[in-house]
Formats: sequence, structure tokens, C-alpha cells
Amino acid sequence: MTRFGHTEGGVFDPLAELGGSLLQFRAIAPGAREFVPPQANVVARRQTTPLFGLGLIEAIPDETILALAALPEVDGVSGRASMVRDVASGEMRVGRFGWKAQQATLLSFSADAYLNEMGITSRLFPDENAPNGNAALLAQFDRVADPEDVTGPDGRSAIDALADFQRLLAPPAPRPLTENGTAGKTLFGSVGCAQCHVPELTTGENPVAALSGKTVALYSDLLLHDMGSLGDGIVQGDAGASEFRTPPLWGLSASSPYLHDGRAANVDQAIRAHDGEGRAARDRYNALTRTQRNQLLEFLRSL
Repeated sequence: MTRFGHTEGGVFDPLAELGGSLLQFRAIAPGAREFVPPQANVVARRQTTPLFGLGLIEAIPDETILALAALPEVDGVSGRASMVRDVASGEMRVGRFGWKAQQATLLSFSADAYLNEMGITSRLFPDENAPNGNAALLAQFDRVADPEDVTGPDGRSAIDALADFQRLLAPPAPRPLTENGTAGKTLFGSVGCAQCHVPELTTGENPVAALSGKTVALYSDLLLHDMGSLGDGIVQGDAGASEFRTPPLWGLSASSPYLHDGRAANVDQAIRAHDGEGRAARDRYNALTRTQRNQLLEFLRSL
């Protein structure tokens, strides 16, 4: 996906009146496709985040994530919780979904994707996105009454079914560790990777037994971190232009290419591209012997 905007004097404008910040580059009618407007001086590519294990991530209490944000700074790492208003409940919650942790619950995450990725309105997002903000062009091509995702007698609709589906997608099982992988796991901690990529969190009480009181080996603190030059320049939700949520590492071996824009072909390149709050861990990784780096990479490929 592509996001765009305009930055001037350190202030980011998503150019919402021109269809930003998300570019809808596909359309049923070619005449309704969006383009990056010439006013945009920030253009960023994004990979789609994995969907597995999202129910477990949703079930981690806000308080757990906030407690991680309150820990003392180490090596310049001082993550903060993304506080967003959850459109489904109207409450201020800790965001945890998306590259910028801009969504707090799976229902809101699903409804946002329905609108912005598929062009389907719902009770949570009843208004269409006009192509590049052009309401007249929208009226020309869209003749279906909104919202399109109509609720049933129980008040539920397709966005609820999608949220339920994602909620019960299991995370990938880690591979058994070899001797080298075990050594790599130790290096993962000593290098400082675990400062942000926290190995385990725990879910709270949940009406779904499979999600209640479970250890979640996602390797993320779900916090926003300033990544310096690795930032994409997009301000989204509570996240600044150089901030990203720590991406979970489970399923890493099956999710190449890496980083938010896919610039890294392999894990080694992804680590070496870390900046900002990830700089100290990156530098320690670079200082390892080749054997040690291979051990650490073998551990990461086991996740």
C-alpha cells in the first residue's frame, strides 16, 4: 500500500481533502482510481501486516502495555503506548494493530480495512472515501446506498464476522531450537533486541477460553519507538513521522521481505537498517563475530 502527505516546517498534513493519507490505487472503475497528488512531498510504501495471532494480541490488557512504557529507559529505548480512540467503543484505548498501532481492537481494525482497503462502508465507517477527495467523481461511479455492510437483526454484520475470523487465527508454532539457535537466543537478549522485541506477554481474562490467560510469544512490546531515519514520514493516529510499533517477530521466517516497506530482502539487512532507538542493538549486532551473527539469525528463523 502507499501513503502520502505534505510536510512543511516539521508539520505533517495528510492531505485528507485530496484523498490522503492512504492511496486507493485500485478501483472497479478505472476512472475512479486515485493518484498521488503533486502537493505530496512525502510518499511511503507499506507492506501488509500479518493477521495470525491477532486475537491473542487483542487480549493483552492495556495495563500490561502501559507498564512496559513506564519502564526506565535503557540504551536510549523509551517506547510509548499509542493512545487512540477506539471507534467501536468510543473509548480511549492502547493501540496495537497496524504499523503505527493506530487501531486498538479487531472490530475497528476490520471496519477500517473494509472501508480503506475494499471500499465497503459499515456502521462504524458509514461514509465513502471520495477519489482524491472528489465528491462529484464519487457520485458518478458509486450508486450504491451507504452503508453497504448492513447489520442483521442481531446488530452484527460482515465486519463482526471478519473480526471473529481474525480473532481465532493461531500464531505459527516455533521450530525446535538447535544448539546454535539456543546460543542465538541468548545473544538476542545480550545484544539488546529484547528491549523492544519483548519475548512474551500474557493475555488477561477473556470470554474465549483459547485467549484467556495465555502466554503470547510475539516478541514485541506493542509500543511506539522512534526509529530515526527508518521512519516513513507519515503521522498516523498517535504515532509521529519517525515512529513505528515494534513489529512482532513470530512467523518471521515466512514473512520476507522485511521492514515496513520491504526494503530488506533478509533478516540481516533488516537488523542493519535499524536506527533511532534501535541503533544501540544494531551496533552490537554489527560487532558480533560472523559465527555469533549466524547463531542469532538461526534463532530468529526458528520463530
